[in-house]
Amino acid sequence: MQLRSYILAGIAAYLIFVITSIPASLVINVFGEQLPVQVSNISGTLWNGQAGKIGNRKGLTLTQAHWSVVPWHLLLGKLSYDVNAKYNNAAVSPRLSASLLGKLTVQDLKLTLEAPDMASMIALPVGELSGNFNIHVNQARWSKGTVPAINGVIKWDEAAITITETADLGNVSLILSEAEQMPFQARISNNGGDLSLQGQLSTTKNGTYTLELTMKPTASASNNLVNSMSMFSKKQANGSYLFNNTGNLQQLGLM
Repeated sequence: MQLRSYILAGIAAYLIFVITSIPASLVINVFGEQLPVQVSNISGTLWNGQAGKIGNRKGLTLTQAHWSVVPWHLLLGKLSYDVNAKYNNAAVSPRLSASLLGKLTVQDLKLTLEAPDMASMIALPVGELSGNFNIHVNQARWSKGTVPAINGVIKWDEAAITITETADLGNVSLILSEAEQMPFQARISNNGGDLSLQGQLSTTKNGTYTLELTMKPTASASNNLVNSMSMFSKKQANGSYLFNNTGNLQQLGLM
């Protein structure tokens, strides 16, 4: 039985090798409309190739992209690529994998986004954002139509949000993790700013999310900011404000 498994794995690896030897431009031309990204200036093969630009339809664009297959992953029934590219002249080098069952994995993704770029990628139900998002995804795993299971950290530096008033939020941290019944959850906290933040974002397997955030005004918070908070959150007995929001990740473009 074990010999049979090795033979099947070898055959699968050979077939994947043949497929990945196809010119990348040919595949992009055939399947371009079905891909979630737009690719231009392509050369090389699916095994080892380059593209001048890879961008999604929401404005996130990678340039000078190069990919190469991780050969030994073929024996595990996975097609994995080490990718090197640039985003706003900053290097990014994640590993992307796809299993025979269609499960996708991203590992070691580090990326810095300005707040407007982050807001344009997902339909956040909030006001105008300022600052920079420093994203480090240790691992993200998902299948088409499922909630991604993510482990990593997002640092929102020099954070600010404007709804009716602008609130300085200092430096915000989101610790991303997964649990058995919650494929994606984030613990939220901050350091400095007009509001002290503590909260959690959690999801269910079908994509329903719940955000519960406690905000307490600090000494630097203006009277106008404090008064405006009652418009979207509920004041608590200890002087803090509780914000609750529930929705589905499909509404945010994350599924």
